[in-house]
Order: sequence, then C-alpha cells, then structure tokens
Amino acid sequence: EHQLGLAVDFRAGGCELECFRSTSAYKWLRTHAHEYGFIERYPRGKEDVTGYGAEAWHWRYVGEDVATDMRTQKVLTLEEYYDMPVGML
Repeated sequence: EHQLGLAVDFRAGGCELECFRSTSAYKWLRTHAHEYGFIERYPRGKEDVTGYGAEAWHWRYVGEDVATDMRTQKVLTLEEYYDMPVGML
C-alpha cells in the first residue's frame, strides 16, 4: 500500500505507532477521515479479518465514495467490504 502511494502512516507530536491511538489527531481521523477518502486499514479487533495486527497509525486511501459507504454500513475493513478472504488484499 505504501509503495503504491495508497497508504500513509500518521504521527502526532512525538507520538507514533501504537501511542498514536491516544492522540486527538487519531480521534479526529476516526470522525473525519472518510470525508477525505481514508480508512483505518488495520483496526483493533479485526486482526482475524485482515491478517494483520492493529495499526492505529496506518490509513489507506480508498476514495470518498467507498470510505463514506463503509462508514455508513459500519464496515471496518476492505476484506469485509469486498467480501474477500483473509490475506487477499
């Protein structure tokens, strides 16, 4: 995802990786990222679906339409949204 230019890793101040989850920037992203076409790629509690550990800092661009549709449907992962098996994306 990074190599394709579709993902970005966020940090806030000196806080990066897992501590990013406790920042106001993370809370803002959880509320507004879909408006800009981003989703949290590896959300906590979905490790069995994505095949990856949770990464609060890793956000993927999927476009405003898909991100908003995922939020409306309360779907947290691309695997669930596209009905794909673990590890296929």
